[in-house]
Amino acid sequence: MDKPNLSQYFGGSEVPPASQFFDEIGTSPSDMIQSVYLGDSEGTQPVTAGTFSANMTTSFSQLKESQEISFTNVVPTVSSSAAIPAASLPDPSTFFDTIGPEPQIGPNKSNVMSTSVLSEAMDGLSIKNQPVDKEAERRRDAWIPNEEAKKTLLKAQSSPKGSFFPEREVLTMPGLVLEEELADALQEVAVKYLGVSSAGSRGVVRAEHVSRDEAGLRELLRTGYLRAAVNLTATLINAAGQGAGRMHRPTKHTPRSLQLWLTRFAVMCRIKLYEPLTKEAEPFGDFSKPDMFYQFYPDAYSHRSGSLVPFSLRVLVAELPAHVGKPEDAMDRLYAMLHVIQQMISNLNDGKTEDGSGTITSDDRIESLRLWTGRQTRVLHSVVNCAIALKDYRLATKILTTLRDESATPQQQRALSSALCRVSLLAGHVRAALGHSITAKEARHHICPTPDVREYVDLGLIDIAHGKYQDAYNNFARANDQEPTNIMVANNLAVCLLYMGRLKEAISVLQKAIYSDPERGLNESLLVNLCTLYELESSKTNEKKLNLLRMLCKHKSDTIPNVLECLKLT
Repeated sequence: MDKPNLSQYFGGSEVPPASQFFDEIGTSPSDMIQSVYLGDSEGTQPVTAGTFSANMTTSFSQLKESQEISFTNVVPTVSSSAAIPAASLPDPSTFFDTIGPEPQIGPNKSNVMSTSVLSEAMDGLSIKNQPVDKEAERRRDAWIPNEEAKKTLLKAQSSPKGSFFPEREVLTMPGLVLEEELADALQEVAVKYLGVSSAGSRGVVRAEHVSRDEAGLRELLRTGYLRAAVNLTATLINAAGQGAGRMHRPTKHTPRSLQLWLTRFAVMCRIKLYEPLTKEAEPFGDFSKPDMFYQFYPDAYSHRSGSLVPFSLRVLVAELPAHVGKPEDAMDRLYAMLHVIQQMISNLNDGKTEDGSGTITSDDRIESLRLWTGRQTRVLHSVVNCAIALKDYRLATKILTTLRDESATPQQQRALSSALCRVSLLAGHVRAALGHSITAKEARHHICPTPDVREYVDLGLIDIAHGKYQDAYNNFARANDQEPTNIMVANNLAVCLLYMGRLKEAISVLQKAIYSDPERGLNESLLVNLCTLYELESSKTNEKKLNLLRMLCKHKSDTIPNVLECLKLT
């Protein structure tokens, strides 16, 4: 089967990577128009745990950077494809754009950053204000130390007060690498291209404008001033004795200090500061050293055990190599995590606590199993991402099939069938994709009687795989009728129109998506697509791009990693 190749339109000799066909809103920009994205629609529709985002869009371009990874209250969305075989490895997040957080013990919180791990970091920053539940605390913090760490922890607990002096080799000694203060990127571009007077009308929030504590950090995250948030984390981590110049020096860790590191790493990941992030994460390793456990500090936490490390931080650092083109390293880290989690689940099934040190009640055991099987699934989602990045579609299919067979609700079965459909398309198995789409449709009948956005998008992707762009357009149009503000569907519509040679209509669709809902429409993938269409239409595009920059200044804060690349300004 011949798959669409944009070189016939643009004359390029390189084929686009698979990542451009399966991505989330907010992907990094590239030289050509972004193609098929299957991602979260930034809140255009409600999502629940265990369901995939229905939204995907179409794209055409060679991605230059790794895509961001994010976490939300959904299982991963897998993309499927109109793409020809990938020329380079895509980032895992391009296939499972959002990965659900650990099952919540209390009610979920929501905020404008809910499509990101930043929301989990924000919740963690305020955890000290929540009532303490000892059992929930134990199950949340549970982790089994390795044998070497166990020896050191036993020594720490058995030594008389003030007589325990650990060797440097057993200590985690982090420090800041990114020392310079980050400027507001959008403001800098606005000053350069619009002038000081125009850019001056845009309010800029910096770290010094908020309180220098967790409340100030939450405010910067809530309002989207992410570079200012990075700057404030540096101030707070410095105050905790782990700042600039402190790497490789002994320090004391606390739940608060590690929560600050989680917040810093999550924001740096969001704005794609991967190089300094990798260097700052390196001293933590796999968080297996004994000073990452409460038992290492018997004087401060005499009746508490488990890990100080937030689970989200553990996952984020495990996935980090995938962002820098090393998915095989991320896979190794994730399987090491799975080994520990499976051991804890085995202990729970035997009626013991997670670490096997005691027994628990039946109700406690049920809650712990719910939490840790959910966390196991979350890690498996990341393994599937890495498998797809490595083009190991057999492994990805095997894991997703197992998850589907074990799913308890029609919503989960349908979501995983849709994911399998998209992985099959990515692998070029169109017949298998059609079979999975039929299974997803059968599960949908138990949820709602009529097709919805997800079903129409799946059908549209299968049409694209067959080269039936008009049929694909019709399916995406039906999805658009149900969700007129869904920018992912708008992107798909525009790409189908471009494939059919209807350039002006494609531009109109994207412009409408932006002007009708600027807060949602002004995102990276849509902006780079629209600017690319402007360039295909005419060589005189600068004023149109500057108008988009003015809209960014009016409606957005500092959440876009690279404004120049998005708007294709030179």
